[in-house]
Amino acid sequence: MKPGDAIQAGDDRGSPAAALAYLVVGPLAWAGHLLLVYAPQAALCAFRLTGTAAVETSIVRVMVIGVTVLAASAMIAAIAAPRALARLLRATAFLEGGNGRFMIAVMRLLAVLSLAGVAWAGSAALVLPPCPVLR
Repeated sequence: MKPGDAIQAGDDRGSPAAALAYLVVGPLAWAGHLLLVYAPQAALCAFRLTGTAAVETSIVRVMVIGVTVLAASAMIAAIAAPRALARLLRATAFLEGGNGRFMIAVMRLLAVLSLAGVAWAGSAALVLPPCPVLR
């Protein structure tokens, strides 16, 4: 591209930050899952145990399961459609050439590992009490 040429739609090559976000989309979703599960769960259970608010334990359980399904769905979508995710993050330029297959493989591996972490943390809602005694 020469100086003075007009930039056309789709000419954006993407930034290294977009490529990094693409690679770590799984761990980012896992971190979001942990934040959205443990912070509200602790707060709602504390409100319930102290009598500040009448919160049913079933609400806490449904919240944990809902956030787990949402995070798992996002990771499954990323694994199933890696090029669509790259377009969404504007990182398609980094998938061109020889590095493309490697970047897709790394993103998928990290997403699968993160999916296992989300499933493990979310499965606790099925077998453990939603509001254990606070210490």
